[in-house]
Amino acid sequence: MKIPAVLHLDIDAFFAAVEETLDPSLRGRPLIVGGLAHERGVVCTASYAARRFGVHSGMALRTAAKKCPQAVFRRGRFHLYSRISRQFFACLRRFSPRVEEMSVDEAYVDVGGSRYLCASVYELAARIKAAAERETGLKISAGLGFTRLGAKLACEAAKPGGLFWLHDEEEFIAQLTLDKIPGVGPQTYFVLQGLGVRRGRELKGKYPAMWRKIFAGLGSGGMERGRPEPASRSFSRETTFPEDIRDQGLLYSHLAYLLDRLAVHLLGEKLFAGRVEVKVRFSDFSTFCQRAALPFPTYSYFHLWQSVLPLLRSLLVKKDLPLRLVGVKVEDLQAGRDILPFFSLRDEKMTAGIGSVKARFGFSSLRSARSLLLEDLYPIEREGMVLKTASLTK
Repeated sequence: MKIPAVLHLDIDAFFAAVEETLDPSLRGRPLIVGGLAHERGVVCTASYAARRFGVHSGMALRTAAKKCPQAVFRRGRFHLYSRISRQFFACLRRFSPRVEEMSVDEAYVDVGGSRYLCASVYELAARIKAAAERETGLKISAGLGFTRLGAKLACEAAKPGGLFWLHDEEEFIAQLTLDKIPGVGPQTYFVLQGLGVRRGRELKGKYPAMWRKIFAGLGSGGMERGRPEPASRSFSRETTFPEDIRDQGLLYSHLAYLLDRLAVHLLGEKLFAGRVEVKVRFSDFSTFCQRAALPFPTYSYFHLWQSVLPLLRSLLVKKDLPLRLVGVKVEDLQAGRDILPFFSLRDEKMTAGIGSVKARFGFSSLRSARSLLLEDLYPIEREGMVLKTASLTK
């Protein structure tokens, strides 16, 4: 009998669930995390009670307020979400050395080599799920499958808070409508709708080549176990401003603060970044990104800043408009370096020293001079400034 080897876990309504844990009076009420109802920005997470009114992630806060005026709005405490996220992944790695982080609240776990820890792989999946829920204090949905795609779909079927084993992935996917199938993007969906294709079974019968392309071998009698873990991940931080900003010094302050958070995160993950990317969104909602390779992989805030500042300057000349959002991303992450830089690593040692102080006394215990302009805009807590609309991703 073929044994499933992929477990997908997803913390249900992560940000909202954390807020409900901190304030039990919010449970059962429509809750929206990402900002206040009158503010600019988008919904980061909506509780299941809010989703029943049509509110979803990425929706404008003001639109969400119109759809669900009785909802409770929270700006969010992203430093706390990040800490719980680390607890979640650390728990998963105790069961399997192969954990693929997909976002702050979602992961794939290879349970193929760990199945002998329990009487059955389903029992092992239940044990992993229970341990993660116990340590985070949050409900988690879990799906067990033979492939990543199957595990992902099983997890969706298990929501909220269940565990589902997808025994026949091919048959299950064949019954789905195209909009429910991962891998079918908006353009492909539009084209297939015009061709009269509505479900996976019709796609497989009429256009087997497209079926194989989307599902990596499903049409040849089975699905591949899944692609290998990606060699590179990325971390990013971005924020939407309370009001559009044209002042260059204030823009630099926001970028410096976001980069400081990334540098500390890289240090905590014991990773070196090989590439950086800066993102801006102008007041007319036009969005531009620009990236650059670093001279050598590093976690040093100072070396990262030397690379991102020219990128921001080049983006600011795209349009003569104020900005509504700025963000920064680090990519090409690696756990070590084959060749060390020829010049001094003093800046990395300084970043490490600053990181150790922040870890002990809180992120706000040390702040860069560039970020001081933000003190008049945002409240300051032990773990950092409370930005209006902040986003953290993996």
